[in-house]
Amino acid sequence: MKRSIVLAGIILALLTGGIYAYYQLGGSPETRRERHLKRARGYLQESKVNEALVELRNAVKSDPRSAEARQLLANTLFKKGDLKNGYAELVRAVDLKPDDIKGRYQLGILQLRGKQAARAKEQLEKLRELNRNAFETRHLASQIAWAERDGNRAIAELNELVKHDPNNVRAYIEIGWIYYADKNLKAAEESFRKAIAADPKSPGGRVALAQLYVRTGEQKRAEEELILATKADPENEQLLNVLGNFYSTTGQFDDVEKIFQDLINKKPDSTVAKKRLAELYVTKNDLKRAEPLIEQILKANADDPDGRFYRGRVYLAEKKFAEAHEDLSLATRLSPQFAAGHFYLGIVNASLAKTEEAKKSYTRATELAPNWVLPHITLAQLYLVSGEHDFALAEAEKVLKIQNNNLAALLVVAGSRLAKGELEKSQAIYKAIQNAQPNNEAAAFNLGSIYRLQKKYPQAITEFEKVLGRNPDHVDALIGIARSEVLRGNSNAALDRVKGQLAVTKRQAPIYELLGQLQLAAKTYPDAIASLEKAIALEPERLSVYYLLGNAYAVQKQFDVAIEQYQTMIKKNPNLVPPHMMAAVLYEFKQDRAKANQHYQKALDINKRFAPAANNLAWNFAEHGGNLDVALGLAQRARESSPNDATVADTLGWIYYKKGAYGSAISLLKESNEKFSGKNPSVMYHLGMAYQKNKDEALAKQALTQALTIGQDFPEMADAKQALESLK
Repeated sequence: MKRSIVLAGIILALLTGGIYAYYQLGGSPETRRERHLKRARGYLQESKVNEALVELRNAVKSDPRSAEARQLLANTLFKKGDLKNGYAELVRAVDLKPDDIKGRYQLGILQLRGKQAARAKEQLEKLRELNRNAFETRHLASQIAWAERDGNRAIAELNELVKHDPNNVRAYIEIGWIYYADKNLKAAEESFRKAIAADPKSPGGRVALAQLYVRTGEQKRAEEELILATKADPENEQLLNVLGNFYSTTGQFDDVEKIFQDLINKKPDSTVAKKRLAELYVTKNDLKRAEPLIEQILKANADDPDGRFYRGRVYLAEKKFAEAHEDLSLATRLSPQFAAGHFYLGIVNASLAKTEEAKKSYTRATELAPNWVLPHITLAQLYLVSGEHDFALAEAEKVLKIQNNNLAALLVVAGSRLAKGELEKSQAIYKAIQNAQPNNEAAAFNLGSIYRLQKKYPQAITEFEKVLGRNPDHVDALIGIARSEVLRGNSNAALDRVKGQLAVTKRQAPIYELLGQLQLAAKTYPDAIASLEKAIALEPERLSVYYLLGNAYAVQKQFDVAIEQYQTMIKKNPNLVPPHMMAAVLYEFKQDRAKANQHYQKALDINKRFAPAANNLAWNFAEHGGNLDVALGLAQRARESSPNDATVADTLGWIYYKKGAYGSAISLLKESNEKFSGKNPSVMYHLGMAYQKNKDEALAKQALTQALTIGQDFPEMADAKQALESLK
């Protein structure tokens, strides 16, 4: 009896516990699924994609066999740019509901775009079994035909659809775009007009017709069609967006502002209006009017990708690069397919000197919007500046396929050809640009540079003078003239021409700097110092002048004064390698190796791969009482950075000698000697000593004898004589 009571109690507990769990968990799987789906749809209406994804995954978890939940999850993943997982969910949805025409159609389109034509055809056959004349069936068939370059079959499929549904606006529009792609503009226009006749209130046909007119350069007719479409459906925010885009493209910003200001007056909560006005004001750099709208957008949804994008643009305009980077990074994560987000993130990365990240962002923008010229141009220019000339050419050529006379692209191609040493090809492009635009400064300047490289100095000077005639402050053109005069032996003419520019330029500091350089080259040191001091007086932050002034004092062996100039430069900018390097060298002249080593180390702290500093510091450690292992590490680092430098090979070889690795020492010292053509007595002495330690006495005698017979004094001369005597 007791046992049965106990069992009854357990069963009752399980039953009541099960009922309790049922209510605690929210009811049946179907009830939970519907609750999650409802929340997800609400989040999607508010553009809260991440929150929607959480709910949709819960819906699928609650009811794994719900085709509806999986299809909505797939579409939301597509919005996030997650094509792989979105595709997987769509496949599951279709498996769960094989007769879902829309799902199969969507799957077929994705497979076709993914170059899986055979699978797309399988979906088409199943669609034909379900409903041969459904829009989805005929449209997928036309898309497959078009992918196979069979325009006639593509149109025939859509015409069959029109036979069964004469008022199918979308079919007429699709037919029109196929005609347009085949360059049959008249047939395209007729098809778009049929779409309008099929449903005059539907904006689709007029929008398509307007797009056709924009592409054929008939802006006025395009505007008329868009206005008619708007009048037919004045409350359609999406249509107003299209009209706003048209006015933005044609530069009619006042019209854009009026459209969306009117809309915001009618619908104060219109997100479309706020976004378009924010976009307009950011584009016009009217940040004060943009910021309140952006605040309202982000107040409604802190993770609105458009709101983050606009605020990132504002931060970029204000040069708040860290804040811009944060907003634009989030915008691209929230909306991975948003080409403009990636493009502006590229600009921010470039501004932060994150060159590789900038290239990735620009590249992603070009992938998402292949016909958008600006990302291609910007990427090409970045490649050109960073010395990747083949990549620069490739991007510029993509632009020229879209716009064959794009000036920026032509300049990149010409600049890349010039950098690659293809002077004639580059010259031809610059001449073509100059013929089309006689006042183009870049073409004239680069033609001058090419003529100078070709030693055609009069022609070079003529081109540089064209630039200066239009822009008296173009210092590089003046430098081109001065160099051309010096190269043809007219140093005095160069000096006179530079002095003459002082009277007509507003930027005198760089002119005095150039004058000082010429005077240094002419060894008129007092004049050079006077010119450079004038440059500093005009622009105290012009760091390169301190460097030249230091050189002017150093060449006169006024080391302390020279070091003072480099120290001034370092105080103004501690992260420059050259002044540290020059100060270190001058301290070497003064035999103050401790201070020299400090500056070599600072140069390496700034640039750990700077071979001259690593080499000199390694030598000082090896020769003047330093840690030999540290010296070896520094010399190896210098060797990695400058594998072909004879001096570096000598330093590393001599350190190996000191560490007893004579085979490695001989290999490096032989290499150094060959690069010096056997004319460096110190290297020859080092090689002789390595041979001696390696028991190669004959080779040691030969090397030491040669070191002493080169006929010049060198620091190790006495040691070489002593070593040779010991061998005898």
